[in-house]
Amino acid sequence: MKKLILLFSVIILASCSSDDDAGDVITNEFERISSVLPQGTWKVTTLIDGNEDHTEAFESFIFTFDEDGTVVSQTDLFSEIGIWAYKSTSQQGEQLILEFNDVTPFDQINDDWKIVSVTNSQVELSDVGDIPENTDLLVFTKI
Repeated sequence: MKKLILLFSVIILASCSSDDDAGDVITNEFERISSVLPQGTWKVTTLIDGNEDHTEAFESFIFTFDEDGTVVSQTDLFSEIGIWAYKSTSQQGEQLILEFNDVTPFDQINDDWKIVSVTNSQVELSDVGDIPENTDLLVFTKI
């Protein structure tokens, strides 16, 4: 009987796969971005597109992220409404999706941004291009 149990145990252990595909794991490390962004107002403190700094284009804009997935960006003279969403997939990782009308300068931030870090006062996002030198960086800082 002991031999039968031992044989059965060996068969079960041998049939277990050691080839765990970590690519199918969905992590939610930055899911709290959904509760952090709607708390207060934000400004763009860094916008790097490849090797070009476009931060100045957003220097007077204030961003207000609502829990319903809308985001309002405004200055004293101009207002633009867009949408935002948190998404996590095994292939793309955790992302912040930003979609505004394709008007300048918002066409520069319309993207599925990879979330790099999230704190109560800063959100850092990146978008890697075809070559690493073309990596875009977008940082929102709480006002």
